[in-house]
Amino acid sequence: MNDDLAGTGAVLALWNDVTPEVEAEYNAWHANEHVPERLTVPGMLWGLRYRRLGDGATPRYLTLYGMRDAQVLESAAYRLLLSRPTPMSARMRPHLRNVSRWVCEVREALGFFASSHLAVWTFDAEDAARLREGEYTSSTTDLLLAQRSTAAAPLPWLTDGQAHAIEGSWLLAIGMPEEALAASEAARGAMLYGALPVRPALHRP
Repeated sequence: MNDDLAGTGAVLALWNDVTPEVEAEYNAWHANEHVPERLTVPGMLWGLRYRRLGDGATPRYLTLYGMRDAQVLESAAYRLLLSRPTPMSARMRPHLRNVSRWVCEVREALGFFASSHLAVWTFDAEDAARLREGEYTSSTTDLLLAQRSTAAAPLPWLTDGQAHAIEGSWLLAIGMPEEALAASEAARGAMLYGALPVRPALHRP
């Protein structure tokens, strides 16, 4: 993933919950079909899945996709996946809840996301994001800072009742070891996530 991150110009961040009765199906579909399918789109470089640690008001799942640039989401290949979902994708869509979708331009990226745990913050202003980033740059090799695009189109199939607003204009994600997250001040104010498995794409663009 080193090479992929080096060419990553944009990130798609997706938060969501899912109705409890299909949660096991959701995780099997998302890991084995949905994310690998997205990774067949030219310019979609990598995909990572996470589950929230502990209780909280934020959505339980977070998916991060690295892209060559945000125009990948306007490509014919990506639009085809949106307009022609697989049978399982069509089944899962109505069960998704609290969906928030950020399309972001990468501003800083260190190393690659090999960490099993992730701390994620969102900020309204760049100076606040940069200040928090500075607290970690000397102690981590897994860091992503990205600015949210205000021009990104919403998901065409998403209903108002499924949406959830994650507020902010800047995204900061820091990879941390599990023991560091246990410290009370290690990631104050962050959304905390543990990595989930995902099957590789059938082929890479």
